[in-house]
Amino acid sequence: MVDFNEVYKDTGTPVRVGLVGAGEFGASLITQSLGHPAIDVPAVADINPDRAVNVLLRCGVAGDGIEICRDAATARDAMAAGKVAVVPDGLLLVDTDIDLVVEATGAPEAAAQVSEAAILAGKHVVLASKEMASVCGPWLAKLAADKGVVYTLPDGDQPSLLIGLISRAELLGLEVVMAGKASEYDVVWHRAKGELSYHGQTFAVPDFADSWQLDGADVPEVLADRAAPLGPTALKSVPDLCEMMLVCNATGLRPDFDAFHAPLARTVELPDVFRPETEGGILMEAGGGVVDIVNCLRRSDELSLAGGVFVIVRCADTETWQVLKAKGIPVSSCGNYGLLHNPVHLLGIEAAASIIAAAQGGMPTSGRRPRPAFDLVGRATRAFKAGEVLDMGGHHHTIEGLEPLVRPAEAAIPGGPVPYYMAANNRLVADVRPGEILTVEMVAAPQDSALWRLRASQDDAFPVSAGSGAASG
Repeated sequence: MVDFNEVYKDTGTPVRVGLVGAGEFGASLITQSLGHPAIDVPAVADINPDRAVNVLLRCGVAGDGIEICRDAATARDAMAAGKVAVVPDGLLLVDTDIDLVVEATGAPEAAAQVSEAAILAGKHVVLASKEMASVCGPWLAKLAADKGVVYTLPDGDQPSLLIGLISRAELLGLEVVMAGKASEYDVVWHRAKGELSYHGQTFAVPDFADSWQLDGADVPEVLADRAAPLGPTALKSVPDLCEMMLVCNATGLRPDFDAFHAPLARTVELPDVFRPETEGGILMEAGGGVVDIVNCLRRSDELSLAGGVFVIVRCADTETWQVLKAKGIPVSSCGNYGLLHNPVHLLGIEAAASIIAAAQGGMPTSGRRPRPAFDLVGRATRAFKAGEVLDMGGHHHTIEGLEPLVRPAEAAIPGGPVPYYMAANNRLVADVRPGEILTVEMVAAPQDSALWRLRASQDDAFPVSAGSGAASG
Protein backbone atom coordinates (compact mmCIF):
# COMPACT_ATOMS: atom_id res chain seq x y z
CA MET A 1 0.00 0.00 0.00
CA VAL A 2 1.04 3.59 -0.58
CA ASP A 3 2.35 5.45 2.48
CA PHE A 4 -0.20 8.24 2.47
CA ASN A 5 1.73 10.18 5.09
CA GLU A 6 4.46 10.53 2.47
CA VAL A 7 2.10 11.40 -0.38
CA TYR A 8 0.32 14.08 1.64
CA LYS A 9 2.95 15.56 3.91
CA ASP A 10 1.63 17.77 6.69
CA THR A 11 1.99 21.37 5.60
CA GLY A 12 1.45 22.64 9.13
CA THR A 13 -1.75 24.46 8.15
CA PRO A 14 -5.00 22.52 8.56
CA VAL A 15 -7.47 22.44 5.69
CA ARG A 16 -10.31 24.82 6.59
CA VAL A 17 -13.56 23.03 5.79
CA GLY A 18 -17.01 24.52 5.44
CA LEU A 19 -19.57 21.79 6.12
CA VAL A 20 -23.02 22.07 4.56
CA GLY A 21 -25.52 19.71 6.20
CA ALA A 22 -25.29 18.67 9.86
CA GLY A 23 -26.69 15.17 9.46
CA GLU A 24 -25.16 11.76 10.12
CA PHE A 25 -22.32 12.20 7.64
CA GLY A 26 -21.59 15.74 8.79
CA ALA A 27 -21.60 14.82 12.47
CA SER A 28 -19.01 12.10 11.96
CA LEU A 29 -16.80 14.54 10.04
CA ILE A 30 -17.05 17.14 12.82
CA THR A 31 -16.08 14.59 15.45
CA GLN A 32 -13.15 13.35 13.36
CA SER A 33 -11.90 16.87 12.74
CA LEU A 34 -11.67 17.71 16.45
CA GLY A 35 -8.70 15.39 16.89
CA HIS A 36 -7.23 15.65 13.41
CA PRO A 37 -4.19 17.91 12.97
CA ALA A 38 -4.76 18.43 9.24
CA ILE A 39 -8.49 19.30 9.24
CA ASP A 40 -10.44 22.15 10.82
CA VAL A 41 -14.21 22.72 10.49
CA PRO A 42 -14.71 26.36 11.48
CA ALA A 43 -18.07 26.80 9.74
CA VAL A 44 -21.23 24.70 9.49
CA ALA A 45 -24.34 25.48 7.44
CA ASP A 46 -27.72 23.91 8.05
CA ILE A 47 -31.22 25.02 7.17
CA ASN A 48 -31.95 24.52 10.89
CA PRO A 49 -29.13 26.30 12.74
CA ASP A 50 -30.31 25.03 16.13
CA ARG A 51 -29.87 21.46 14.89
CA ALA A 52 -26.34 22.27 13.77
CA VAL A 53 -25.58 23.75 17.21
CA ASN A 54 -26.91 20.63 18.91
CA VAL A 55 -24.78 18.43 16.67
CA LEU A 56 -21.67 20.48 17.44
CA LEU A 57 -22.37 20.25 21.18
CA ARG A 58 -22.92 16.51 20.92
CA CYS A 59 -19.65 16.14 19.04
CA GLY A 60 -17.76 17.89 21.82
CA VAL A 61 -17.54 21.54 20.74
CA ALA A 62 -17.92 23.88 23.71
CA GLY A 63 -21.04 26.05 23.72
CA ASP A 64 -19.08 29.29 24.03
CA GLY A 65 -17.13 28.27 20.93
CA ILE A 66 -20.22 28.31 18.70
CA GLU A 67 -21.93 31.37 17.20
CA ILE A 68 -25.04 31.49 15.02
CA CYS A 69 -24.44 33.99 12.21
CA ARG A 70 -26.97 35.38 9.72
CA ASP A 71 -24.54 36.79 7.12
CA ALA A 72 -21.07 36.11 5.76
CA ALA A 73 -19.45 39.10 7.47
CA THR A 74 -20.56 37.95 10.92
CA ALA A 75 -19.43 34.42 10.08
CA ARG A 76 -15.98 35.69 9.10
CA ASP A 77 -15.70 37.59 12.38
CA ALA A 78 -16.74 34.53 14.41
CA MET A 79 -14.23 32.35 12.60
CA ALA A 80 -11.48 34.92 13.12
CA ALA A 81 -12.29 34.80 16.85
CA GLY A 82 -11.75 31.03 16.84
CA LYS A 83 -15.41 30.11 17.02
CA VAL A 84 -17.42 27.74 14.83
CA ALA A 85 -19.75 29.86 12.73
CA VAL A 86 -23.19 28.33 12.17
CA VAL A 87 -25.16 29.74 9.25
CA PRO A 88 -28.59 28.91 7.78
CA ASP A 89 -27.48 28.83 4.13
CA GLY A 90 -24.49 27.07 2.59
CA LEU A 91 -24.02 29.92 0.10
CA LEU A 92 -22.88 32.12 3.00
CA LEU A 93 -19.87 29.84 3.54
CA VAL A 94 -18.58 30.54 0.06
CA ASP A 95 -17.79 34.13 1.06
CA THR A 96 -15.50 33.10 3.95
CA ASP A 97 -11.86 32.03 4.02
CA ILE A 98 -12.49 28.29 3.97
CA ASP A 99 -10.45 26.18 1.58
CA LEU A 100 -12.98 23.47 0.82
CA VAL A 101 -16.72 22.79 1.01
CA VAL A 102 -18.13 19.43 2.07
CA GLU A 103 -21.70 19.33 0.73
CA ALA A 104 -23.73 16.73 2.63
CA THR A 105 -27.34 17.90 2.58
CA GLY A 106 -28.71 15.24 0.23
CA ALA A 107 -30.89 18.02 -1.25
CA PRO A 108 -30.30 18.10 -5.03
CA GLU A 109 -31.18 21.76 -5.67
CA ALA A 110 -29.35 23.17 -2.65
CA ALA A 111 -26.32 21.00 -3.38
CA ALA A 112 -26.22 22.28 -6.97
CA GLN A 113 -26.33 25.91 -5.87
CA VAL A 114 -23.65 25.60 -3.20
CA SER A 115 -21.30 23.38 -5.20
CA GLU A 116 -21.30 25.63 -8.26
CA ALA A 117 -20.81 28.77 -6.16
CA ALA A 118 -17.95 27.18 -4.22
CA ILE A 119 -16.13 26.11 -7.39
CA LEU A 120 -16.56 29.53 -8.99
CA ALA A 121 -15.14 31.07 -5.79
CA GLY A 122 -12.05 28.87 -6.01
CA LYS A 123 -12.99 26.37 -3.29
CA HIS A 124 -12.53 22.62 -3.57
CA VAL A 125 -15.76 20.61 -3.31
CA VAL A 126 -16.22 17.23 -1.64
CA LEU A 127 -19.72 16.16 -2.60
CA ALA A 128 -21.52 13.66 -0.38
CA SER A 129 -24.89 14.55 -1.97
CA LYS A 130 -24.95 11.76 -4.54
CA GLU A 131 -28.45 12.84 -5.55
CA MET A 132 -27.08 15.97 -7.20
CA ALA A 133 -23.97 14.22 -8.51
CA SER A 134 -26.20 11.78 -10.42
CA VAL A 135 -27.69 14.67 -12.39
CA CYS A 136 -24.71 16.90 -13.21
CA GLY A 137 -21.56 15.58 -11.53
CA PRO A 138 -19.49 15.39 -14.74
CA TRP A 139 -20.21 19.03 -15.52
CA LEU A 140 -19.12 20.13 -12.04
CA ALA A 141 -15.95 18.06 -12.37
CA LYS A 142 -15.19 19.82 -15.66
CA LEU A 143 -15.98 23.22 -14.18
CA ALA A 144 -13.69 22.53 -11.22
CA ALA A 145 -10.85 21.42 -13.49
CA ASP A 146 -11.25 24.60 -15.54
CA LYS A 147 -11.07 26.67 -12.33
CA GLY A 148 -8.04 24.80 -10.96
CA VAL A 149 -9.82 23.24 -7.99
CA VAL A 150 -10.88 19.70 -7.12
CA TYR A 151 -14.36 18.19 -7.29
CA THR A 152 -14.63 14.74 -5.73
CA LEU A 153 -16.99 12.29 -4.13
CA PRO A 154 -15.85 11.40 -0.61
CA ASP A 155 -14.27 8.32 0.79
CA GLY A 156 -16.65 7.20 3.51
CA ASP A 157 -19.37 6.74 0.88
CA GLN A 158 -19.32 3.67 -1.35
CA PRO A 159 -18.78 5.24 -4.81
CA SER A 160 -15.37 6.72 -4.02
CA LEU A 161 -14.32 3.63 -2.07
CA LEU A 162 -15.35 1.31 -4.89
CA ILE A 163 -13.66 3.46 -7.53
CA GLY A 164 -10.49 3.18 -5.45
CA LEU A 165 -10.82 -0.59 -5.14
CA ILE A 166 -11.40 -0.97 -8.88
CA SER A 167 -8.37 1.15 -9.67
CA ARG A 168 -6.20 -0.84 -7.26
CA ALA A 169 -7.26 -4.14 -8.84
CA GLU A 170 -6.44 -2.73 -12.27
CA LEU A 171 -3.10 -1.42 -10.98
CA LEU A 172 -2.28 -5.00 -9.97
CA GLY A 173 -3.07 -6.17 -13.49
CA LEU A 174 -6.28 -7.96 -12.51
CA GLU A 175 -9.29 -8.15 -14.80
CA VAL A 176 -12.37 -6.75 -13.05
CA VAL A 177 -15.32 -8.89 -14.11
CA MET A 178 -17.77 -7.22 -11.77
CA ALA A 179 -17.77 -4.49 -9.12
CA GLY A 180 -20.39 -3.92 -6.46
CA LYS A 181 -21.47 -2.75 -3.05
CA ALA A 182 -23.51 -4.21 -0.22
CA SER A 183 -26.88 -2.69 0.49
CA GLU A 184 -27.39 -0.79 3.73
CA TYR A 185 -29.21 -3.54 5.62
CA ASP A 186 -28.26 -7.19 6.09
CA VAL A 187 -30.65 -10.13 6.00
CA VAL A 188 -29.85 -12.18 9.11
CA TRP A 189 -30.78 -15.84 9.57
CA HIS A 190 -31.66 -16.91 13.10
CA ARG A 191 -31.57 -20.68 12.69
CA ALA A 192 -32.84 -21.59 16.17
CA LYS A 193 -35.87 -19.33 15.71
CA GLY A 194 -36.48 -20.29 12.09
CA GLU A 195 -36.55 -16.58 11.17
CA LEU A 196 -34.99 -14.03 8.87
CA SER A 197 -34.67 -10.46 10.10
CA TYR A 198 -34.32 -7.49 7.77
CA HIS A 199 -34.50 -3.80 8.62
CA GLY A 200 -36.73 -4.31 11.66
CA GLN A 201 -38.95 -6.93 10.05
CA THR A 202 -39.02 -10.68 10.71
CA PHE A 203 -40.03 -13.50 8.37
CA ALA A 204 -40.76 -17.12 9.28
CA VAL A 205 -38.45 -19.48 7.35
CA PRO A 206 -38.63 -22.94 8.98
CA ASP A 207 -36.95 -24.61 5.98
CA PHE A 208 -34.34 -21.98 5.24
CA ALA A 209 -31.49 -24.40 5.94
CA ASP A 210 -32.28 -25.94 2.55
CA SER A 211 -31.27 -22.65 0.88
CA TRP A 212 -28.31 -21.74 3.06
CA GLN A 213 -25.55 -23.41 1.02
CA LEU A 214 -24.94 -23.16 -2.71
CA ASP A 215 -22.82 -26.34 -2.78
CA GLY A 216 -22.94 -26.79 -6.54
CA ALA A 217 -26.70 -26.21 -6.73
CA ASP A 218 -28.40 -24.10 -9.39
CA VAL A 219 -27.38 -20.61 -8.25
CA PRO A 220 -30.33 -18.62 -9.69
CA GLU A 221 -32.76 -21.18 -8.26
CA VAL A 222 -31.27 -21.00 -4.76
CA LEU A 223 -31.24 -17.21 -4.86
CA ALA A 224 -34.92 -17.17 -5.84
CA ASP A 225 -35.76 -19.55 -2.99
CA ARG A 226 -33.94 -17.33 -0.51
CA ALA A 227 -35.72 -14.16 -1.59
CA ALA A 228 -39.21 -15.70 -1.76
CA PRO A 229 -40.03 -15.51 1.99
CA LEU A 230 -39.39 -11.76 2.00
CA GLY A 231 -42.21 -11.26 -0.51
CA PRO A 232 -42.48 -7.68 -1.81
CA THR A 233 -39.90 -6.37 0.67
CA ALA A 234 -37.61 -4.07 -1.28
CA LEU A 235 -34.07 -5.43 -1.52
CA LYS A 236 -33.06 -2.59 -3.85
CA SER A 237 -33.04 1.07 -2.86
CA VAL A 238 -32.72 4.25 -4.86
CA PRO A 239 -29.38 5.18 -3.22
CA ASP A 240 -27.91 1.79 -4.16
CA LEU A 241 -28.58 2.31 -7.86
CA CYS A 242 -27.67 5.99 -7.68
CA GLU A 243 -24.26 5.19 -6.20
CA MET A 244 -23.52 2.47 -8.72
CA MET A 245 -24.46 4.83 -11.56
CA LEU A 246 -21.78 7.22 -10.30
CA VAL A 247 -19.26 4.37 -10.34
CA CYS A 248 -20.18 3.59 -13.94
CA ASN A 249 -19.63 7.19 -15.00
CA ALA A 250 -16.23 7.28 -13.31
CA THR A 251 -14.87 3.92 -14.45
CA GLY A 252 -16.48 2.88 -17.73
CA LEU A 253 -18.19 -0.13 -16.15
CA ARG A 254 -21.91 -0.65 -16.81
CA PRO A 255 -24.96 -2.28 -15.23
CA ASP A 256 -25.64 -5.87 -16.20
CA PHE A 257 -29.22 -4.71 -16.72
CA ASP A 258 -31.05 -1.53 -15.79
CA ALA A 259 -32.90 -2.75 -12.67
CA PHE A 260 -29.94 -4.69 -11.19
CA HIS A 261 -29.98 -8.26 -9.84
CA ALA A 262 -29.47 -7.40 -6.13
CA PRO A 263 -29.25 -11.03 -4.99
CA LEU A 264 -29.43 -12.26 -1.39
CA ALA A 265 -26.01 -13.83 -0.94
CA ARG A 266 -23.31 -14.57 1.61
CA THR A 267 -19.97 -12.82 1.28
CA VAL A 268 -18.07 -16.06 0.62
CA GLU A 269 -20.47 -16.86 -2.24
CA LEU A 270 -19.94 -13.69 -4.26
CA PRO A 271 -17.45 -15.20 -6.76
CA ASP A 272 -19.94 -17.99 -7.52
CA VAL A 273 -22.96 -15.67 -7.73
CA PHE A 274 -21.41 -12.88 -9.79
CA ARG A 275 -20.02 -14.92 -12.66
CA PRO A 276 -21.56 -15.32 -16.13
CA GLU A 277 -24.74 -17.34 -16.62
CA THR A 278 -22.77 -19.53 -18.98
CA GLU A 279 -20.63 -20.60 -16.02
CA GLY A 280 -23.45 -21.05 -13.50
CA GLY A 281 -23.76 -17.50 -12.14
CA ILE A 282 -26.26 -14.70 -12.72
CA LEU A 283 -24.43 -12.22 -14.96
CA MET A 284 -26.01 -11.81 -18.37
CA GLU A 285 -22.94 -10.03 -19.74
CA ALA A 286 -20.31 -12.73 -20.21
CA GLY A 287 -17.67 -10.18 -21.21
CA GLY A 288 -17.46 -8.69 -17.74
CA GLY A 289 -16.97 -5.13 -16.63
CA VAL A 290 -20.37 -4.76 -14.97
CA VAL A 291 -21.72 -3.43 -11.68
CA ASP A 292 -24.40 -4.65 -9.29
CA ILE A 293 -25.33 -4.71 -5.61
CA VAL A 294 -25.73 -7.50 -3.08
CA ASN A 295 -27.92 -7.92 -0.03
CA CYS A 296 -25.66 -9.52 2.53
CA LEU A 297 -27.05 -12.75 3.99
CA ARG A 298 -25.44 -13.92 7.20
CA ARG A 299 -26.01 -15.65 10.49
CA SER A 300 -26.36 -13.48 13.58
CA ASP A 301 -22.88 -14.59 14.74
CA GLU A 302 -21.12 -13.71 11.46
CA LEU A 303 -19.40 -10.51 10.41
CA SER A 304 -21.35 -8.24 8.12
CA LEU A 305 -20.19 -6.95 4.76
CA ALA A 306 -21.34 -3.72 6.45
CA GLY A 307 -22.30 -1.77 3.36
CA GLY A 308 -18.81 -2.37 2.02
CA VAL A 309 -17.56 -2.63 -1.56
CA PHE A 310 -16.06 -5.47 -3.57
CA VAL A 311 -14.78 -6.57 -6.95
CA ILE A 312 -14.84 -9.95 -8.63
CA VAL A 313 -11.66 -10.58 -10.64
CA ARG A 314 -10.85 -13.26 -13.16
CA CYS A 315 -8.33 -15.81 -11.88
CA ALA A 316 -6.04 -16.15 -14.88
CA ASP A 317 -3.41 -17.88 -12.74
CA THR A 318 -5.59 -20.50 -11.06
CA GLU A 319 -2.67 -22.07 -9.19
CA THR A 320 -1.98 -18.80 -7.35
CA TRP A 321 -5.66 -18.37 -6.56
CA GLN A 322 -5.84 -21.86 -5.10
CA VAL A 323 -3.05 -20.79 -2.75
CA LEU A 324 -5.04 -17.66 -1.87
CA LYS A 325 -8.17 -19.74 -1.38
CA ALA A 326 -6.31 -21.79 1.20
CA LYS A 327 -5.58 -18.52 3.01
CA GLY A 328 -9.28 -17.65 3.18
CA ILE A 329 -9.77 -15.56 0.03
CA PRO A 330 -13.18 -16.47 -1.45
CA VAL A 331 -12.77 -18.15 -4.84
CA SER A 332 -15.52 -19.57 -7.05
CA SER A 333 -16.11 -23.32 -7.08
CA CYS A 334 -14.92 -23.42 -10.70
CA GLY A 335 -11.68 -21.69 -9.66
CA ASN A 336 -11.99 -18.90 -12.23
CA TYR A 337 -13.15 -15.96 -10.11
CA GLY A 338 -11.94 -14.40 -6.86
CA LEU A 339 -13.20 -11.77 -4.42
CA LEU A 340 -11.40 -8.64 -3.26
CA HIS A 341 -13.36 -6.53 -0.81
CA ASN A 342 -13.34 -3.60 1.57
CA PRO A 343 -16.00 -4.49 4.16
CA VAL A 344 -16.44 -1.07 5.76
CA HIS A 345 -17.40 2.49 4.97
CA LEU A 346 -16.90 5.00 7.73
CA LEU A 347 -18.90 8.05 6.63
CA GLY A 348 -17.28 11.37 7.56
CA ILE A 349 -14.40 9.64 9.31
CA GLU A 350 -13.02 8.51 5.96
CA ALA A 351 -13.91 11.79 4.29
CA ALA A 352 -10.70 13.09 5.84
CA ALA A 353 -8.79 11.23 3.11
CA SER A 354 -10.70 12.99 0.33
CA ILE A 355 -10.38 16.39 2.01
CA ILE A 356 -6.62 16.11 2.39
CA ALA A 357 -6.14 14.61 -1.07
CA ALA A 358 -8.09 17.49 -2.64
CA ALA A 359 -6.66 20.41 -0.67
CA GLN A 360 -3.06 19.25 -0.26
CA GLY A 361 -2.60 16.94 -3.21
CA GLY A 362 -4.92 18.40 -5.83
CA MET A 363 -6.28 14.90 -6.31
CA PRO A 364 -9.88 13.65 -6.33
CA THR A 365 -10.42 10.26 -4.71
CA SER A 366 -13.26 9.40 -7.10
CA GLY A 367 -11.54 9.88 -10.45
CA ARG A 368 -10.66 12.99 -12.41
CA ARG A 369 -12.90 12.72 -15.44
CA PRO A 370 -16.38 11.30 -14.81
CA ARG A 371 -18.42 11.21 -17.99
CA PRO A 372 -22.20 11.00 -18.37
CA ALA A 373 -22.48 7.48 -19.75
CA PHE A 374 -25.49 6.55 -17.61
CA ASP A 375 -28.42 8.25 -15.88
CA LEU A 376 -30.62 7.29 -12.97
CA VAL A 377 -34.21 7.47 -14.21
CA GLY A 378 -37.62 6.48 -12.84
CA ARG A 379 -40.29 4.05 -14.04
CA ALA A 380 -43.79 4.47 -12.63
CA THR A 381 -45.06 1.58 -10.53
CA ARG A 382 -48.50 3.20 -10.16
CA ALA A 383 -50.65 5.68 -12.03
CA PHE A 384 -49.86 9.36 -11.48
CA LYS A 385 -52.18 12.26 -12.27
CA ALA A 386 -51.19 15.63 -13.67
CA GLY A 387 -50.81 18.06 -10.79
CA GLU A 388 -49.26 15.58 -8.37
CA VAL A 389 -46.00 16.63 -6.75
CA LEU A 390 -43.19 14.09 -6.86
CA ASP A 391 -42.23 14.47 -3.22
CA MET A 392 -38.78 13.20 -2.28
CA GLY A 393 -38.66 11.92 1.26
CA GLY A 394 -37.53 9.37 3.81
CA HIS A 395 -34.07 8.27 4.84
CA HIS A 396 -33.32 7.06 1.31
CA HIS A 397 -34.59 10.19 -0.49
CA THR A 398 -37.06 8.23 -2.60
CA ILE A 399 -40.04 9.26 -4.72
CA GLU A 400 -42.81 6.82 -3.88
CA GLY A 401 -44.16 5.11 -6.98
CA LEU A 402 -40.99 5.54 -9.05
CA GLU A 403 -38.75 2.51 -9.52
CA PRO A 404 -35.10 3.51 -10.10
CA LEU A 405 -33.34 2.28 -13.23
CA VAL A 406 -29.83 2.94 -14.55
CA ARG A 407 -29.96 3.50 -18.30
CA PRO A 408 -27.67 4.94 -20.98
CA ALA A 409 -27.57 8.71 -20.65
CA GLU A 410 -29.62 10.93 -22.92
CA ALA A 411 -29.95 14.68 -23.04
CA ALA A 412 -32.57 15.89 -20.55
CA ILE A 413 -34.84 17.44 -23.18
CA PRO A 414 -38.51 16.82 -24.06
CA GLY A 415 -38.95 13.26 -25.24
CA GLY A 416 -35.99 12.03 -23.20
CA PRO A 417 -36.04 10.49 -19.72
CA VAL A 418 -35.85 12.98 -16.88
CA PRO A 419 -33.09 12.15 -14.38
CA TYR A 420 -34.63 10.86 -11.16
CA TYR A 421 -33.52 13.72 -8.93
CA MET A 422 -34.34 16.41 -11.50
CA ALA A 423 -37.94 15.26 -11.12
CA ALA A 424 -37.81 15.29 -7.32
CA ASN A 425 -40.14 17.76 -5.58
CA ASN A 426 -41.55 19.03 -8.88
CA ARG A 427 -45.11 18.91 -10.23
CA LEU A 428 -46.32 16.62 -12.98
CA VAL A 429 -48.00 18.31 -15.95
CA ALA A 430 -49.18 15.04 -17.52
CA ASP A 431 -50.73 11.77 -16.44
CA VAL A 432 -48.29 8.88 -16.13
CA ARG A 433 -49.27 5.26 -16.62
CA PRO A 434 -47.77 2.35 -14.65
CA GLY A 435 -44.70 1.07 -16.47
CA GLU A 436 -43.92 4.40 -18.16
CA ILE A 437 -40.50 6.00 -17.90
CA LEU A 438 -40.87 9.55 -16.63
CA THR A 439 -39.81 11.98 -19.37
CA VAL A 440 -38.82 15.63 -19.26
CA GLU A 441 -42.03 17.06 -20.69
CA MET A 442 -44.08 15.30 -18.00
CA VAL A 443 -42.52 17.48 -15.29
CA ALA A 444 -42.96 21.21 -14.76
CA ALA A 445 -39.52 22.78 -15.01
CA PRO A 446 -38.87 24.81 -11.85
CA GLN A 447 -37.98 28.46 -12.23
CA ASP A 448 -34.36 29.50 -11.67
CA SER A 449 -33.22 25.98 -10.86
CA ALA A 450 -29.45 25.59 -10.61
CA LEU A 451 -29.84 21.82 -10.92
CA TRP A 452 -31.73 21.99 -14.22
CA ARG A 453 -29.38 24.69 -15.55
CA LEU A 454 -26.26 22.69 -14.69
CA ARG A 455 -27.72 19.61 -16.35
CA ALA A 456 -28.33 21.63 -19.51
CA SER A 457 -24.69 22.74 -19.43
CA GLN A 458 -23.61 19.11 -19.02
CA ASP A 459 -25.72 18.01 -21.96
CA ASP A 460 -24.11 20.73 -24.12
CA ALA A 461 -20.59 19.84 -23.00
CA PHE A 462 -20.94 16.05 -23.24
CA PRO A 463 -23.14 15.04 -26.18
CA VAL A 464 -24.43 11.52 -25.61
CA SER A 465 -26.11 8.99 -27.85
CA ALA A 466 -28.71 6.60 -26.53
CA GLY A 467 -28.50 2.87 -27.08
CA SER A 468 -25.02 2.02 -25.78
CA GLY A 469 -24.68 0.59 -22.31
CA ALA A 470 -27.06 -1.33 -20.10
CA ALA A 471 -29.64 -3.76 -21.31
CA SER A 472 -33.26 -3.02 -20.40
CA GLY A 473 -35.19 -5.16 -17.97
